[in-house]
Amino acid sequence: MANIFGEELSRKEFLKRVGNAGQIAYIRPCELKDGKSDGLRAFDVTTGELDFTVLQDKCLDIAHMKYKGVNISFLSKPGLVSPEYFNPYGNEFGRSFEGGMLYTCGLSNVGSPCVDGGKQYNQHGRIGQTPASNISAFTRWEEDEYILEISGQMRQAALFEENLVLSRRITTRMGAKTIRIHDEVENQSFCKEALMILYHFNFGYPVLDSDTRLILPAVETKPRDEEAEKGLKEYSVFCSPVDQYDEQVFYHRLAGERNGDTLVGVANDRLQLGVYIKYNIRQLPRLIQWKSMKSGDYALGIEPANCLVEGRSAERERGTLQELEPFEKACFDLEIGILDGMEEIRDFENKVKYLEETKSKE
Repeated sequence: MANIFGEELSRKEFLKRVGNAGQIAYIRPCELKDGKSDGLRAFDVTTGELDFTVLQDKCLDIAHMKYKGVNISFLSKPGLVSPEYFNPYGNEFGRSFEGGMLYTCGLSNVGSPCVDGGKQYNQHGRIGQTPASNISAFTRWEEDEYILEISGQMRQAALFEENLVLSRRITTRMGAKTIRIHDEVENQSFCKEALMILYHFNFGYPVLDSDTRLILPAVETKPRDEEAEKGLKEYSVFCSPVDQYDEQVFYHRLAGERNGDTLVGVANDRLQLGVYIKYNIRQLPRLIQWKSMKSGDYALGIEPANCLVEGRSAERERGTLQELEPFEKACFDLEIGILDGMEEIRDFENKVKYLEETKSKE
């Protein structure tokens, strides 16, 4: 049964009420036509509950997200910028980083620019600026469920260099307040290649505010640097915007279920609205938190990853740089969903508490 605005309806009962399912839920291709976003292709998606935009020309990442008209995501000052303006050199990353609900970082570098093996690697890599090919965007009925799905491939490759292919599938359904992401990264070259990947989920006002809390089953939390050390005790709570605030970054190690699944949540008690991210710590063993309370750059980043954010050379020095053998694949599964009301927020907190207690008994 499809749950439509709190009513359970079979396909037949739904179609008695609606001649075209697009009246409630749809995937609608669009093209932006203004400023630096000119020509940027995207898909506007609604489930009837959840609205979001998938960027065809930027790694099938998710830009805007709203739930019942309330904004969830962070949009940085440059706004949506076409990949043609992407400059990988120097400190230019922030001029084409839109934030958005999801910005994918990698695949050859995550975090700080660095030199590794005599080669220069740019901040957060290139994949987030890569257009998708082999695009499929469709809706279909599966018995009584109306499925919405977008998929495509992003190839990061160069002559005499890497040949990495990221295949992404984004799935939701009518009446849903969840989105599932399934990624596969394949090394299609004939030598081993490094793989660094980070899922940069970004939260903004009004979900992010002084009433917001971060909920996670942390086993260990460390500051990235001296600035983060100052805010270590307050990493899970937030304040109103502060002029000249210096960003803080924290590294978390989370407890998970036996199969590796874990949860992270952001909850605003005043709005009685929260958002959770579910992923697998066997696939993505690191969680990075980016806390920016700076006026005009007011954002919270929750970032499951297979690495830290100090660059490829630092990862190699630590002996933690993940590599793929020729034609080997790595798979990543994530889910982002809404917590609507204090009852759902408390239920989520109980799940997180259970993960913490289970880990403490091991």
